[in-house]
Amino acid sequence: MNKRTYGNVCCVVNCKNAQYNTKNVRFYSFTMKPHKVEQREKWIKAVRRRNADGSLWQPNKYTKICSEHFIGNAKSEHPLSPSFLPTIFL
Repeated sequence: MNKRTYGNVCCVVNCKNAQYNTKNVRFYSFTMKPHKVEQREKWIKAVRRRNADGSLWQPNKYTKICSEHFIGNAKSEHPLSPSFLPTIFL
């Protein structure tokens, strides 16, 4: 089974949120837009995942993070907003 079989799945380690088992949770993609490279890099650092070899994990075009990792349960596009970056992790 691959993750896309069930729709969106949160990439955060130990987060069990997925489209098939949650309600009122949104899933956000890691932006691929060239003018938002800085935001993407900050999201990657915030998630704090590593590959098996210890290198920094990189999301792909299907990778999602759920709204529960953002203050107010939603991401913001405003760089000064506390919800611009995911900051809520268990």
